[in-house]
Amino acid sequence: MNNYKTVIKTEKFPQLTRRVLTTENGLKSNNVTAMRFDNNGVLFVGTDKGLARFDGEKFSPVNIGVKDAEISMIYFDADNHMFVGVGNSMLEFDGKKKVSAKEFSSKLVDVKVDLDGKTWILTETVLYKLDGKGGYEIEIGVPGKGSCLAVYKNNKVYVGTNGGGLHALAGKRWHWSELMHGITGSLSDTVTCLYMDPVGNIWVGTDKGVCVYDDNSYWLDHSKIAGLPEAHITDMAIAENGDKYFATTTGLIHQHNGRLSYYGYKRWLPSPHATGVAISPDGTVCVSTDNGISLFETRMMSLKEKAVELRSQTEKYNVNRGYVLDRHLDNEGVVSLDEGYVPATDNDGLWTGLYTAALCFEYACTKDPEVRAMAKRSLLAMIRLTRITGIEGFTARAIRYPDARDYGTGARHEWHFTKDEDGEECEWLGETSSDEMVGHFYCYANYYDLVADDEEKALIADVVNKILNHIIDHNFRLIDTDGLPTTWANWDPDLLNNDHKWIYEKGTNSLQMLTFLKIGYHITGDEKYEKLFVKFAGQKHFAMNLMQYKIPDGHLLHIDDSHDFLMISLLMKYTDDPNLRSIFAMGLTHHWEDEKVERNAFFNFVYGASTGERYNAEDAIDELMDCPMDQVMWPLYNSYRNDLKWDMAPTELGMPPQLFDPLPAHERRITSNDCNRFTVDSGAEDVAQAKFEKSDDPTAYTMFPGTGNDKGLCFKSCTNFTHPYWYARYYGLIEDCE
Repeated sequence: MNNYKTVIKTEKFPQLTRRVLTTENGLKSNNVTAMRFDNNGVLFVGTDKGLARFDGEKFSPVNIGVKDAEISMIYFDADNHMFVGVGNSMLEFDGKKKVSAKEFSSKLVDVKVDLDGKTWILTETVLYKLDGKGGYEIEIGVPGKGSCLAVYKNNKVYVGTNGGGLHALAGKRWHWSELMHGITGSLSDTVTCLYMDPVGNIWVGTDKGVCVYDDNSYWLDHSKIAGLPEAHITDMAIAENGDKYFATTTGLIHQHNGRLSYYGYKRWLPSPHATGVAISPDGTVCVSTDNGISLFETRMMSLKEKAVELRSQTEKYNVNRGYVLDRHLDNEGVVSLDEGYVPATDNDGLWTGLYTAALCFEYACTKDPEVRAMAKRSLLAMIRLTRITGIEGFTARAIRYPDARDYGTGARHEWHFTKDEDGEECEWLGETSSDEMVGHFYCYANYYDLVADDEEKALIADVVNKILNHIIDHNFRLIDTDGLPTTWANWDPDLLNNDHKWIYEKGTNSLQMLTFLKIGYHITGDEKYEKLFVKFAGQKHFAMNLMQYKIPDGHLLHIDDSHDFLMISLLMKYTDDPNLRSIFAMGLTHHWEDEKVERNAFFNFVYGASTGERYNAEDAIDELMDCPMDQVMWPLYNSYRNDLKWDMAPTELGMPPQLFDPLPAHERRITSNDCNRFTVDSGAEDVAQAKFEKSDDPTAYTMFPGTGNDKGLCFKSCTNFTHPYWYARYYGLIEDCE
C-alpha cells in the first residue's frame, strides 16, 4: 500500500479561560449565596453581606435598603425586573428603585415562571402560585425543608427538599405525592436542584448524583447510562445549546453531547466546593464557590493564535539569559515580573533546546524576524553550555550567575566556579546526562536546517564536531572534571549490548548514538561520522537494537519515551537508505503502538510525519485545543471520581496507582512529554483529607500522590504546546486558519 499523509485543516475554536473573582474585585464577601445574570448578560451576585453588580472588571455594591443583607435568591422576570430574597422578604426592583416587597413566613428559596406564564414562589415551608391580582391561587405547605423548585405547565410542579425527598403537586384537592429514595428510582432524599426539560422530564440533582424522571415511573441515573454525573450536586444550569452544567462539592461538571468534562480545584475553581452555577445569554458560565467565583469565558481563536499567545507569555516570564525554563512563583498563582524567578535546572540544555526547536519550526513557517532573533538568542545560550566547562566538547547541564537566588548552593562537587567568555563570574553544573545531549543535537539539527545563515552554520558545525569528538575519544562516554564517566551519558556499544545493567537503555541509547552520528555527518560533512554510523548500525548491531528499541514498561518511564521520539524524527529524516529506514520504522511503529493510548500530540505527529502512515490525528488536535492557556502548575484532585479506571499494577513496584487512560488535557497536570499523563492527583492532600473527614463513607474519597506536588508555585514554559504545533505545521500535518 502507498503511504499517505493525514492532513488536518483546523478552524477557529472556542478556547476556554477562567477568571477568579473575590473580595479583591469588589465583593463584600467570598461566601456567595446567590447568583444570576440579568436578561442583558449583567452578573449580579448575592453574598452573606449584600448584593453586588459586576461590570466586567469589578463589582459594585447594589443598595437594596438592607445593610449587609444575606441574599438567598436572585431572579429576573421577562421585563428584567429583579427579585431578591432577603430572609423572609422578596424585594422587587425595576432597575432604578424598589417597586414592591412581599413578606413570607419563612426564608425565600426560589421563584419560577411556568409555560402558562404563571409565577410560583417557594419558601422553606410554603409553595405559592400568584393569581396575578396580588393574591395567591395556590398556597400549600411543603413537607420538609424546601430547597428547589421546577415548574412546567398545567400546574405540573415539583419541589425538592433537604432530606425529605422529591414531591410532586397532584390532585384536584392539592396535595403532595412523595417520591422517596428506596421506593422510587430517586437516588437520594436530599434534593438540591431541579430542572424541567422541554418535554417535561425532571432532572433531579441530589447529594448522590443526577437522576432523570419521566413524571410517571421511569428513572435514569449514572448506574444505567453514561453522561449523568455521580457526585454531590449543589446546583445545575442549562445553556441555550442544551449543554448542562452541574456545580458539585468537588468542582464543576459540564455535560456536552453526552460527555462529561470536569473542572476542578484549583486550575478552574478557587475552591473545590462549588455552590452554584449561572449562564449568561452569550454563554458565559459563572461558578460560585465558598471562596469566591470563577468566570468561565470562551473566545474564538486559531491554534496559531494560541501558539503565539503562549509563546509571548513564555518570552515574558520564562527566559533567563537565553535559557527558557519553568518560572518559580513566590505566591500561589501570581505570575509577575515583580516576584518569582527562573532558576537553573538539571537540564537547561534540554528544555531550552526544545523551546528553540519550536522557534525554528515557527520561523520556517512564518519567516518572522522576531522569532528568528529569539531562536538565535537561545542557540547562543545553548552553545555557551559547551564552552563554559573548559573541557573541549564536554557540555554543562546549567550555568548560574551571582544574581541567582540559589547561587553557590547544591552539590559542590558538581557545581564549578569559573568566568564566562565576557569575564563574568559564574558557576556551571556537571554530571551531564544523555538527556542534555538529546536536547543539544535536536536543537542544532533543526536550527541548522531551518534558520541558520552561513556564519551560524559554521558555529553549529564547530560545537557539534567538538561534542562528537569528545564522545568518540572517550569510548562513547562523557568524561567529567574528575576524569570519570558521567552516570547516564553512555553510548558504549559493548556496555549497551552486553551489560544487562544497561538493558533498559540499550535501545534508547543506540537510537541516540546513530542519530548523533547522522546529525554530525549532515552538519559537518565529516566522513568519519558516516563510517561510524555504518559500523555501529551493522557490526555493533545498533540497527537491530532499533527494531524494537522500546521495552514496554507499563507507562511508568516517560523520560526515554520523549527522547526516543525526538531522536527517531531526525534519524528518519537523515536516513536515505530505504532498507535502513524500514528497519528504523519498525522500532518507531512498535513504540507508537505502545504510546498511542497517551494521545500525545507530538508523538502522533512524529509518527505521521516520519512514516506517512495514518496516525491519531484527531487525538493530537484535541490535545492542542484542550490544552489550558493557564500554564500554572495548580494542585490537582481527581481520585474521588468513580468514573476513573485504575491500573493497580504500579503498586507491585511500590508506585502509586495510575489510570489506564489519561485524563483530558484540561483535567490533568500540565506535562512535558517526559512526564506521567496517567496521574490524577498532585499537591491536594489537604483537600482530599477535608473531604474524607466530612464523608460518612470512609471509601468515598481517596488521594493518590501521583508524580508531583503542585502548589500553584510553578509557571511552565509553553513548549508543551508550541513544539508539537509548529512541528506539525512545518511537516504539513496541520493547515491552520490564519
